[in-house]
Amino acid sequence: MELFAFLADPWFVTSWYFIGMGGAGWALYDMLFVNTAVNPPLKAAWPIIIFFFSILGLAFYFWTCRPSGVGDMTEKEKKQKHKEYVDNQFYKTIGALIHCVGGDGLGIVTAMIVLRLNGVTFWQEFWVEYAVGFAFGWIIFQLWAFLLQGNDIFTALWKAFRAEFFSMASVMIGMGFVMAQITPRVVGAAPPPNTFAFWGFASFGLLVGAILTFPVNYALIKIGWKHGMS
Repeated sequence: MELFAFLADPWFVTSWYFIGMGGAGWALYDMLFVNTAVNPPLKAAWPIIIFFFSILGLAFYFWTCRPSGVGDMTEKEKKQKHKEYVDNQFYKTIGALIHCVGGDGLGIVTAMIVLRLNGVTFWQEFWVEYAVGFAFGWIIFQLWAFLLQGNDIFTALWKAFRAEFFSMASVMIGMGFVMAQITPRVVGAAPPPNTFAFWGFASFGLLVGAILTFPVNYALIKIGWKHGMS
């Protein structure tokens, strides 16, 4: 597993998260004051994604969510341009994925920090992370998005649960695979949160989960169960 040793390297992890922190701060500012047509749940989710995915997250933000010349448009023009810009299946899927992995990832890593400090078993950690990630994704990001579509609270809760159930499962499969099969082969025991390896493999696990959940989110948008970028 020499291939993945860089994920525990201090220089790589420091550089990765330095770019991620700066990019997340810039993206939040950009969405609040320039690219303002982005919907509120995505304004919250994109900085989380960019923090963990660094330059990759920032590249996807520019590619899929930021039309060129948006800084020179009126608010009405921004809304119209954004609607047109994200109106294709790929961009919609990226938007659904950002909702999903932003909320799930925040919950998973938060739980991981607490659990690693308390020395639980792999399966205890896995299932608690699953539950916390699901709760973050369902109650915060998915519910918020469905409420903005005009659903009443009970309908929004059900639609958010349905969407989160399938997307979270695929994210956690990716995260669990990295935790169980890759991390131990590179650094041995599960690294605690005060190590570079913890943050390197947390980012990589979420990235693998994001890749696995892409086709799931594509299908959920196709059948009308998720909402996409706008």
